[in-house]
Amino acid sequence: MKKSLMLSNLRVEIRRKQSSFANERMMLNWVKRFFDEMSIVHSSQIRDWQKEMFLADLRKKENVSYEELLQAKSSLFFLFEKVLKQSEFSKITTDSEPGSFRITA
Repeated sequence: MKKSLMLSNLRVEIRRKQSSFANERMMLNWVKRFFDEMSIVHSSQIRDWQKEMFLADLRKKENVSYEELLQAKSSLFFLFEKVLKQSEFSKITTDSEPGSFRITA
């Protein structure tokens, strides 16, 4: 899914959660910053290590407070869990046959 569609789906999920407009703006800004810093234009390019690297870079910066770091972390967690639904794909295991995959619940 393209970046614009991911952001649109993120807005829908935030509004479904009945969050405030200020919270929606804050979450969208953190996700846009993540996309820009990691040069992401499609959902197939997103990896879990990129999220960890982005948060580690934020920790190193002196002008980022602890609250902002928590906001960024929760925004990315919301993106991964609700919009990209990567929790389902993290449980991929291989069958006895090489080259075949099975998704377990």
